[in-house]
Amino acid sequence: MQRAHLVAAFLTFAALCVGVSALSVSRDRHVTLEQARREFAATAHLLDEHASRAIEAGDAQLRMLLDALERWDRRDPAEGRRIQAAMHARAERLPQVGGVWALDARGRLLLDSAEHPPPPRDLSERDYAQAHLGVNQGPPLGLHVGSHLPAGPGISQGRFTISRALRDEEGILQAIAVAGIRNTYFSQMYGEAGWGEGARLALFTSAKEKLAEWPPNSAVEPPTTAWPQPWDPPDGPAIIEGTQITAARMLTGFPIVVVASRPLAEVLAPWRERALWTTAVSGGILTGALVLFVFALAGARREDAVRAELLRANQSLDERVRQRTADLEKALRSAEMASLAKMKVLATVSHDLRQPLQGLAAFHELLLKEAPNPTLQQLGAMASASLQAGQRLLDDLLTLSRLEAGVVPVEISAFPLAPLLDQLAAELRTEAESKGLRLTVMPTKAWVRSDPARLQPILRNLLSNAVKYTARGGVIVGARPRGDGLRVEIWDSGQGIAAAELGTIWEEFYQIGNPARDGSRGAGLGLSIVERTARLLGHPLEVRSRVGRGSVFTVTLPRVPPPAAPAPMAVPRSADPAPPVRTAESSPGRLAGRRVLVVEDDPLQRSSLTLLLEQAGAGVMAAESFDSALAAAQATLQAPSVILSDYRLPGGTDGLSGIQTLRGVLGREVPAILLTGELSADLVRAAKDAGCLVLTKPAAPNRILSTLAELTAGADAAA
Repeated sequence: MQRAHLVAAFLTFAALCVGVSALSVSRDRHVTLEQARREFAATAHLLDEHASRAIEAGDAQLRMLLDALERWDRRDPAEGRRIQAAMHARAERLPQVGGVWALDARGRLLLDSAEHPPPPRDLSERDYAQAHLGVNQGPPLGLHVGSHLPAGPGISQGRFTISRALRDEEGILQAIAVAGIRNTYFSQMYGEAGWGEGARLALFTSAKEKLAEWPPNSAVEPPTTAWPQPWDPPDGPAIIEGTQITAARMLTGFPIVVVASRPLAEVLAPWRERALWTTAVSGGILTGALVLFVFALAGARREDAVRAELLRANQSLDERVRQRTADLEKALRSAEMASLAKMKVLATVSHDLRQPLQGLAAFHELLLKEAPNPTLQQLGAMASASLQAGQRLLDDLLTLSRLEAGVVPVEISAFPLAPLLDQLAAELRTEAESKGLRLTVMPTKAWVRSDPARLQPILRNLLSNAVKYTARGGVIVGARPRGDGLRVEIWDSGQGIAAAELGTIWEEFYQIGNPARDGSRGAGLGLSIVERTARLLGHPLEVRSRVGRGSVFTVTLPRVPPPAAPAPMAVPRSADPAPPVRTAESSPGRLAGRRVLVVEDDPLQRSSLTLLLEQAGAGVMAAESFDSALAAAQATLQAPSVILSDYRLPGGTDGLSGIQTLRGVLGREVPAILLTGELSADLVRAAKDAGCLVLTKPAAPNRILSTLAELTAGADAAA
């Protein structure tokens, strides 16, 4: 392994992490502001509806009072008491109405819901009296909204007034009906709604006179830019005005404006926290990558030291052969220990890197769904491609470490070869045809003995390379019997491989014709993984090539006779599927009605999975342990439709045992998925025995949703 390759891989991964982190933080801020604007527009709409209902109820009181005044024979005192009693009873049923009274044509108190007969009072100087007394010609004034009346003698609470006038057929004023609206009714409701610590809510007249506000005495000023204009749309978004997000709406049919505002600093507080988390995650990933780089570089240096020691031993004199042989054996043991340590570090660090990458992939998927414009969608797609490239590099590193550590499970069976070859050809035929290549698979009825799940990526990698490095001509796949074996051969008419490089193409990070380390051509780990997997299965690999003429790669498999009545073979699913395509299936609602129990001790991972599942329409119960999950299920009296759990959990309980315990308590076999960055042969077998699926972190968000949808396809879609 060359040091330059290690440095290039580390720098590429570091740039990827920084770029994805910066894009995620920027997108998150934009989405946070847009969501706050929509929320405050909805808040203003809610205040509009509430205030409209309150004013309409008061206006209805005025209209009923005007009807009673028009029929009132003032010579009958009993009729006046009946009107006063009805006014009092109706005002008592409306908490926003602080009283109802009537004035005669000269502005003197005629009726009062508080007492009858009312004390003699001249109220002609009040603004509501002046508004109606001053209209002598022209159309009659409709509903009038008076200014704020503070608490005073006989008035325990501040209020504002609404009033209407009674006129005869000739338009002459007969009486004025007035209702006092308690402004504390609005401020109490606003205070109980929990809009936020820095929220400011208020009612103004159309002339920008304040009627009510919350918090009380907070000196809320009418906005300038956000003040509703006649040409504004009725459901316009909130406006960022200075250091506030403000929304204002004019009540339909009433000269009253509702205003809601909140400081930008308070709105962006959650974004700042998420930005810190993203920065911390990126820092952790880079730190882990740096540790991996240091250990790998140390291993490379030790290997260089071993080679130098071997060279000096070969140049020594014959009488020092024994001593040099001992030194060589010691150096070889040191190299083996260094290689084993390197693979252990790769396995450990790869697991730790997968954990934050899972959350990063989910948050990135959510940000892309919320992206409002094509430019951000394009940038998000580019970031997604970069993230997938990093994940593929991490997957290859983990696969390599597992192969070296010998923890890859192998299940040998007999199966027909043709379906496997046909599937691989179908996967790559579109790419071959786009390059003008002929991809031919020779028919075969042979049966072989191998692990189809491990053999498939070997043949896929060889066939994919043949298509990738062939510019014209074609690729042929065929099988030839040789003794007790079957040689699967992949021929191409590509550029060929020089004889000096035939022995080095199986090394890690080695690529022919890519000295600049173009990341789009992969990391150079494919053939290394192919060689180690073939060695694990005991299948010999061969390669023959001529520069400018093409190459042929051969895998020799044990051949077995076909059974008398062969059963159709289930072709294994791809271990490295293509990135999921966004279709209508990934739209919100695909998990509607499903209750998903998420058990994850990492708060960032738990948050990302919760947001992802809720966007798909699922009801989510999130817990950090199975004790908390059981308590939540018992409290809601609802069993989950499916369980999505991490494997490593605090308190000495792993995800598999927690799932089995919860199933026992619930008394049903709830479908379950283990989402883990730790894979071993024992864990895969144990999960299979327990009826659980295993997804490797970082799993694509669409794959998580698709797997959950398949598991819960028969579940009742309860709301």
